[in-house]
Amino acid sequence: MPTPTPPTDSARWPVLLVLGLARLPLPLLYLLSDLLFLVSYHLFRYQRRLVADNLALAFPDRSPHERAKLARQTYRNALQVLFETIAALHLPRRRLLERVTLDNPAEIERHLAAGRSVLAVAAHHGNWEWLQLACAARFEHPVDALYKPVGHPGLDALLARLRSRFGTRLVPVGEAFRTLLKNRGEARIMALVADQGPRPDEDKVWYPFLGRDTAFFAGLEKIARLTDAPLVFAHMQRLSRGRYAVHFETLAGSPREVPEGELMARYVRAVEAQVRVAPQDWLWVYKRWKYERGLYD
Repeated sequence: MPTPTPPTDSARWPVLLVLGLARLPLPLLYLLSDLLFLVSYHLFRYQRRLVADNLALAFPDRSPHERAKLARQTYRNALQVLFETIAALHLPRRRLLERVTLDNPAEIERHLAAGRSVLAVAAHHGNWEWLQLACAARFEHPVDALYKPVGHPGLDALLARLRSRFGTRLVPVGEAFRTLLKNRGEARIMALVADQGPRPDEDKVWYPFLGRDTAFFAGLEKIARLTDAPLVFAHMQRLSRGRYAVHFETLAGSPREVPEGELMARYVRAVEAQVRVAPQDWLWVYKRWKYERGLYD
């Protein structure tokens, strides 16, 4: 067996940087996020055109001045989420639960108490990493989080370490159906963030979203119907910097009884309602509308 090639300095430095930053107190990390905002937004103008284009597509009725203000807010919030995620490597359970309040955990617990697993879905809104960690820290039942590995092996391992801090088991998307079938007789929480867009060659479904036909992964509905697990949406609201509230809403108690396509439609409507209330907290630094319907159906 060949000897593994040791990681190069260029591959190691992002991991070392994150590990070093994670040791800093959260107030100092927020100060760094503010400084990075000034440099990256105003000086280097990183992804400003992308954010502006996304907001123009989603909110054509708003004035250029309103959209520019919204762009600054969403950019600043995205950087805060980045540094909050780094801080989560060492954030104590007690402090995390102080910062992420679960308004109605009984909505999840009533399904679990009946011996049923729950498919808990969310969006890239607020701080989705803290959301998953708070659920794992708060609920007694095990949590499985579906994820896609990132391209950098070192950062992928670091994210896995972070996301599994309070016992969450990470399940790669490619292994989702096999894992869910294996554990279908056990009451668990299956966590999934499903508002990102699929590649042109991936299986997809189309729904109206923020005024445009938008492609979504087809997996959410397939998983819900396969397991018949109650579909519960986690609404996450930013209260202030570093403080969030989460409200759970059951979108379907028995997914197999819901007409085909309606489960995903309910999820998309829940995401859109959340984004329209607080658009500055959604992840706009991302090319959500990569292609149009008809070219890649």
